[in-house]
Amino acid sequence: MGQCMLGRTADQLRTLPPIGYVYLGEVPYHKALDMQTKFCRRRIDEIYSNTGQLRAGSQGRLLSDVLVLLQHPPVYTNGRRNRGKLSSEEISRLHGLGCDYVETNRGGEITFHGPGQLVAYPIMYLKDHHLATRCYIEGLEHTVAKTCAHFGIEAKGITGFPGVWTSPTQKVAALGTHVQRYVTSHGFALNCTTDMKWFREIVPCGLDGRTAVSMQTLLAQQKSPVDASVDAVLPVVVKSFGQVFGCDIRPLSEVSPATLDVIHKLL
Repeated sequence: MGQCMLGRTADQLRTLPPIGYVYLGEVPYHKALDMQTKFCRRRIDEIYSNTGQLRAGSQGRLLSDVLVLLQHPPVYTNGRRNRGKLSSEEISRLHGLGCDYVETNRGGEITFHGPGQLVAYPIMYLKDHHLATRCYIEGLEHTVAKTCAHFGIEAKGITGFPGVWTSPTQKVAALGTHVQRYVTSHGFALNCTTDMKWFREIVPCGLDGRTAVSMQTLLAQQKSPVDASVDAVLPVVVKSFGQVFGCDIRPLSEVSPATLDVIHKLL
């Protein structure tokens, strides 16, 4: 795929702060959402003064950029585009399937999260990375596509249709973000060994005629013996993220123990 600059110069790439990554295992969606909301608020408060002016550079801050990786128990989530539009009867039906239902401030519409799906929540200050929001989203798409390529799966973003696609009608990863004062939250959800039955209960992301697909299903169709479990995919996602965004990415315990401590306390 070649080097992806995401609109940045070589000099800008040399100044990027490190990003720490952490895998939290399985976390209920509402707890992860609350953690993101509170952590992003702390980041914004630390980056900006009470008068709205920028504080010192990244080296003078307690909290660092972080790539949070996890899985969720079964849950349907809705984004800004469709928030508040589901009937109480439809929400009750989804609950009856054994799923939670949560409305969020991310972009996009309804999707499913559950076991076998690797969810990535980058919480980054885009100005430190010299990124516009559109370039950041492009970077998330490239991260997933690069990960899939490692496993022999061709995938890409399609203009006008959020997510990462393996064909014009099959999406392997949902993508929905939120940016407040250049601090990102939410991210992408990559279907590794996800049970696709859950997606058949909804119109994923509101796109009629299009379906979700898992890496496991695609590899089975290719008669490939490659392991597509979350454990196998996770290190590839981390490596791909670092390569695409051009940053030094290491365990959060090495980059910022203080950030790791805050995240655990917020959970």
